[in-house]
Amino acid sequence: MKLFKFFAIIAIACTALSAHGGTLATFDLNHFDGWIYTRPNTKLSTTYIGAKGVSIFKASTGIDYTLISPPFSAASVRYVRVEMKYGSPTCSEPAYSLTKNSPTIELLDLNGNVVKQHFHQLHDVALRHTIVAFLEVPAGVADVKVRLAAWLADKDTPGYVSAVSITDSKLPYDAIEGDVNADGKLNVTDVTDLINTILGQENIDVAVADLDANGVVDVSDVTKLINLLLAK
Repeated sequence: MKLFKFFAIIAIACTALSAHGGTLATFDLNHFDGWIYTRPNTKLSTTYIGAKGVSIFKASTGIDYTLISPPFSAASVRYVRVEMKYGSPTCSEPAYSLTKNSPTIELLDLNGNVVKQHFHQLHDVALRHTIVAFLEVPAGVADVKVRLAAWLADKDTPGYVSAVSITDSKLPYDAIEGDVNADGKLNVTDVTDLINTILGQENIDVAVADLDANGVVDVSDVTKLINLLLAK
């Protein structure tokens, strides 16, 4: 039995590794060529990105400060996996809000149209977050860009993007069944996110949220997720 479990773990690990392919775009302190930061009169540089990264929010003038990747080919890509290091400001109420600080990750076509979107609701107050999102590439879309935004944030609740890794993926999640928010853990926040998706308050991809594979996201998926949690 122990030998069987060992080989099962090896098989799962190999599946997870083979699920992710090549790197499509990278952003960090020393890799930012081709990235566009929409803050007026601001040029990306190692000095500017610094220790915090670049802030994303809506200015009082109504201008959106967003970060947009260089275009890349997704003609043979099923899912784009975006992993983002995301910092929060010093968290002080009432100016700070988890919902306002929560980022949106979008897949754009070359005309700037949003073809897929994921709003990542932050669940805990922390100065640093690692956020993972999977965006399904629609059929017929060959070249895309990724836009990182915080549409609800203002100067009191900006998010700071310090590093981004964009890779292609064969799976819409990291090989952990039930990890619908793709944070690498199976816990009660997955239940919350799944319920919010059913209520229309979040936007988890059907391919991830449809745990019982019946083609719809409904209460039966919540039941299966709870059973997965109880079986841990």
